Amino acid sequence: MDEIHRFNKAQQDAFLPYVEKGSIILIGATTENPSFEINAALLSRCRVFVLQPLSTDDLTELLHHALKSSRGLGYLNVEIGEELIAAIAAFANGDARTALNVLEMAVTNGTITPEKTIVTRDILEQCISKKSLLYDKNGEEHYNLIDKRGVIVIERTSDIDED
Repeated sequence: MDEIHRFNKAQQDAFLPYVEKGSIILIGATTENPSFEINAALLSRCRVFVLQPLSTDDLTELLHHALKSSRGLGYLNVEIGEELIAAIAAFANGDARTALNVLEMAVTNGTITPEKTIVTRDILEQCISKKSLLYDKNGEEHYNLIDKRGVIVIERTSDIDED
């Protein structure tokens, strides 16, 4: 469940018997503190994992993989300098989704030749400068802007080896 903190107490309680029986494995993502936003009965039967932002090296590796993979952009034979990949990784600030979206935008706007797609510094700068930071405290962009860490609540603790 994405944004599990948006479920009210009754909606969260509806998961409880199924989690207790093991009928479902609950994976809930939230940008809020689960101690305050997830009801205690449900939270006590779950394990919480805090996700940290990715390092620049991790993002660089991810971007290289996206450029080489046939399931990514590999079929386009993209020519992009290492300094541009590093710039995308730094700009993403630990967020893989942002890094991949910027890379995709830069490649989509790149110069296409019969042999390859070329991404230049000018193209990348245009793509990065178009990032708009909308802020609406009660809307979706609030959660995209505040903290890049997410929290995942996953399955019953009795099914998890405590070692």
